[in-house]
Amino acid sequence: MNITVFGASGGTGSHVAALAAQRGHHVRAVYRQAPAEPPAGTETLTAPDVLDPGFALLAVKGADAVVSAAGPNFTTRHNPRTAMTSPPDLHQRLARTLVAAIRDSAPQARLICVSTASMGPADAVMGPAPRLLFRFLRTVAVPNLGRVGHDLTAMEEELAASGLDWHAPRPVKLTDGPLTRNVRAGDRVTLKPVSRADLAWHII
Repeated sequence: MNITVFGASGGTGSHVAALAAQRGHHVRAVYRQAPAEPPAGTETLTAPDVLDPGFALLAVKGADAVVSAAGPNFTTRHNPRTAMTSPPDLHQRLARTLVAAIRDSAPQARLICVSTASMGPADAVMGPAPRLLFRFLRTVAVPNLGRVGHDLTAMEEELAASGLDWHAPRPVKLTDGPLTRNVRAGDRVTLKPVSRADLAWHII
């Protein structure tokens, strides 16, 4: 398969690109800055502005699957208690850009965008106790989580209106743990963390 990975420098995207290449897929790994050591067997695409429509058309052309594993940037990596340095609507804007590009140059491609179960998009399918817990976390304890959740909810709305073959996996808590290949997906929210490596394995 031809797979394009946006956010290939991130914790999940780097695993997606590497695992896909290891399985023999043709991988276009998209970066804002050229990586020092891109995953072996991948084609590297670099653009300072990944939201540029022309670049997105080039990146997804002929793809069978497009994966968006882009995440928000904070002053301290993976620490939402520090200042957010990426646009607050990054996910929504990227989804909109990718939807338009796929319609034009890869209409049969599947679009997979990493979402979340803890910051808003999954509120309707979780019980009252976890919903109240997560609402407290993202509104009182760590407001940046609420900002990211709002953006991811808007991203999922863009996907739902796209008419494309799309998926939005919603991990509750991501870790930097090892690849176990022990992943279960379902429609019910469980308060179990999953490693970024295992999420990437599930996506592939």
